[in-house]
Amino acid sequence: MLTEKERKGWDALDEAARKAGGYLATPKRPLVVDADYRAMSKYCRERGIKPAELTKEEQAKFLYDKPLIYN
Repeated sequence: MLTEKERKGWDALDEAARKAGGYLATPKRPLVVDADYRAMSKYCRERGIKPAELTKEEQAKFLYDKPLIYN
């Protein structure tokens, strides 16, 4: 899971990308994504909670069955 600092960084990047009309990034090393962090962040914002406050059941809603790997 992302730390609070990492999640805020993703949120800031997403907001800047929305304002700019989108973005494309190519990672320098394989990037493994095990959960849908955007959906999790939206879920938390809507409920006024922090990701660290999610229950295991709530966290499981956002996990991918098979992690996504970007090379």
